[in-house]
Amino acid sequence: MKFPGNVLQRIDPPRGRLICIGDIHGCYDELIELLDRVAPKAADVVVSTGDIVRKGPQVARCLELWRDRGYLAVIGNNEEKLLRFAESSRARRLLLPPQDRKLLRRAELMEFVRGWPVAIDVPARNVTIVHGGLYPGMRVDGHDLGRAAMDVTRMRWIRRLDGQWQRAGRSKQRDADVLWAEVWDGPRTVVYGHTPLREPRVDARAIGLDTGCVYGGWLTAAIHDGTWRFERVRAREKYAD
Repeated sequence: MKFPGNVLQRIDPPRGRLICIGDIHGCYDELIELLDRVAPKAADVVVSTGDIVRKGPQVARCLELWRDRGYLAVIGNNEEKLLRFAESSRARRLLLPPQDRKLLRRAELMEFVRGWPVAIDVPARNVTIVHGGLYPGMRVDGHDLGRAAMDVTRMRWIRRLDGQWQRAGRSKQRDADVLWAEVWDGPRTVVYGHTPLREPRVDARAIGLDTGCVYGGWLTAAIHDGTWRFERVRAREKYAD
């Protein structure tokens, strides 16, 4: 699939808080509870770190809420997967679970997802939001993000090969593999999802927010208003393995 033309979206500084929410995966009840706790105001900017879709029970309702409230999102690997299936043959789409096939028939929601960028940058807050991660040395610009868009949506472990960083896959395979956030050396604090954690992870210049709600964990928000704080709610049940 082709990534959105707007690979990078830069936004003005929020007049209020910057509220980033980790992987939602259709956990609508938990999302409503979290939003009630955080209580976004008109001056706040709310951003999803991607993977609103797939695995959980109420994906369409989550997307409808996000669209209707005018919240922002970066594209995650699961949105990207759905968009690729949307452009494939009917026979291939039949490989998807019924809920995903039903969502593909919601053209207006798929078009909404198609407009999400790979990264959202908030220069005034020195924050960039992506789904997976960034390679050390990457610039937060359209050129570098466009070249590595597939990796940015999927990155977890990385390794050096012939002097270059490469994505190592979903799980650590070699002793030399490192979580990208441990070695990220760019100018921004990067807020990300994708890597399931028991609790929010805070590195020197990165904050991980996927706390595995769809797997029975937590749904987490990072809230910036000069400093960072976290709010989270417990999953009501385990929706996926």
